[in-house]
Amino acid sequence: MDSDLLRSFVAFAESGSFNRAADRIGRTPSAFSMQMKRLEELVDNKLFERDGRNVLLTPDGITFVGYARRILSLQDEAMGKLRTQDASRPIRIGCPDDYAQKILPLVLRGIQKAHPAAKFFISVNPTILLRRMLDQGELDLSIISRSETGEEGYFLRHEPGVWVTSPIHKQHELDPLPLVLPAEDCKFHAWALDAISKADRPYTLFATSRQAASLLHLVRDGLGVATLAAASVTDEFQVLEARDGFPPLPAVGVALMLAEASHPLVDRQLAIVIQDYLNRNLDDDLTRQAAS
Repeated sequence: MDSDLLRSFVAFAESGSFNRAADRIGRTPSAFSMQMKRLEELVDNKLFERDGRNVLLTPDGITFVGYARRILSLQDEAMGKLRTQDASRPIRIGCPDDYAQKILPLVLRGIQKAHPAAKFFISVNPTILLRRMLDQGELDLSIISRSETGEEGYFLRHEPGVWVTSPIHKQHELDPLPLVLPAEDCKFHAWALDAISKADRPYTLFATSRQAASLLHLVRDGLGVATLAAASVTDEFQVLEARDGFPPLPAVGVALMLAEASHPLVDRQLAIVIQDYLNRNLDDDLTRQAAS
């Protein structure tokens, strides 16, 4: 089977959009659609379905993604043995601020496990910008947030949202409730406002920020209650629960995305190594941090 078809198909699975996948592989959307139609004809199966304006993978499409990735991983491994590109430059890695403290270090350790001499350049930005940087070839790989049921990239973990206050200032007891939230394009922003509105709790939106660190500074100083990914929160903060009057928040998916043309050390086999390293070490690492 034509590896270009498989790479295009995996590009869709990793980006979640025909247009973004087409842009990533350097084709027009119409040419990309023709490729996917050709692939469905070759496998004699329906790989895509529509949900309103969105295009999703069918159950058979999800199954086929696994096989496509395995085929491409073997091809990348074989080609890697023959490549003469300079692998000495730093690997450019993107990461949302939410995951920089607890997840990013394990990703770096996972890469070092496979490539002990690897060096890194790290860019901390919101997922929406990191996607753009991947598409434009400014990053080699990136940790991203996606919907909990999404299929983009290589899944790393489900990350629950939490309400956070200062145990010293106890701003969660104020009326109206002061909120410091992620920017409007973050799912936790809408989820927080929806949950508080349904609970009939008066609130004021004190501040928004794209940086988890900024929100935590505001929480630490008693200026508001924040909603953040649990991985952002250290034990100096108080996580609020239903017994405190704060409804549970949904989770997001955390995934690893690779650029189409990237560093010679970055391929699907490396993504699998990182997945495995996080699966074996993340919970243990979080437990150690909580106990320290």
